[in-house]
Amino acid sequence: MKNVTVTMDEALLQRARVAAARDGKSLSKFIAETVEQRVGRPMTQREALERFLAGPLMNLTDEKGRAPTRDQIYDD
Repeated sequence: MKNVTVTMDEALLQRARVAAARDGKSLSKFIAETVEQRVGRPMTQREALERFLAGPLMNLTDEKGRAPTRDQIYDD
């Protein structure tokens, strides 16, 4: 964990303290979780693969519905 200095308006700080207390968290944990919700957390390799496989299929056929030949795929 790294320490970070954050500068904010006094009124915002007070609202953040109240929100953290309401959630039963320290201000530090509250801010860290809020930032994580905003920027997301890194996906595991499995999560990334599942997300990719759940996406739309790539259309690799030509206008007649034929798949490319091996020669067409590897043609320079």
